Amino acid sequence: MRTLAELQDSLDDDLAWRRSELHSYLSATRRAGSESPAQRALCRAGVPLLYAHWEGYAKHCLSLYLQYVGRRRLKYGELHPAFVALGHESSLDSQEGLSATRRIVRRAHALLSGDNVRASIPWRRGVDTQSNLNSSRCFDLFESLGLDASPLSTKARLIDYSLLRARNEIAHGQYLDIDSASYEELHLEVLAILDFVRNTVSAAAENGLYRRPSAV
Repeated sequence: MRTLAELQDSLDDDLAWRRSELHSYLSATRRAGSESPAQRALCRAGVPLLYAHWEGYAKHCLSLYLQYVGRRRLKYGELHPAFVALGHESSLDSQEGLSATRRIVRRAHALLSGDNVRASIPWRRGVDTQSNLNSSRCFDLFESLGLDASPLSTKARLIDYSLLRARNEIAHGQYLDIDSASYEELHLEVLAILDFVRNTVSAAAENGLYRRPSAV
């Protein structure tokens, strides 16, 4: 993931197959017959699928962006503070046996003297969604990469309840009655969220928002 074109192609390709699958599934729910038992079963089963694409695409996009920034091979003095923090914390994590005090001192030393050091961004492992991407974890991941997730604040309840909690309950065998109208609305909401994630990452890469403002 060395060029902006490669990043954007990967964002688009991954979103395309997800959109295709979700639209195909929605068509299947419509063909099942209005409010029939089969349709309700499909709508209920579709919620874990919608959640899977939400978590999967967010992880894909944010991991790609982390990789893209990490492979710029910039110095700490050129990077947004979020990536400075990521790099230094990763370096400290690799030093075994550090007491809390020694960790604080080494962190301070690195921050004060490291501007001309090439950053060590831990991009190979990607981001960790913890397999339960609630709104709080989403906002933390965005902030850790210097991205603005505030437009998603109005979607927090939808992410936490309509997607994550419903996914968990359905996956554990609980019955939730989800009609076709509710499912179609959730389908549209998820696609809008996926578009937001894609556009946020693409714009950040294109506009160099991973750089410290004075270094742009």
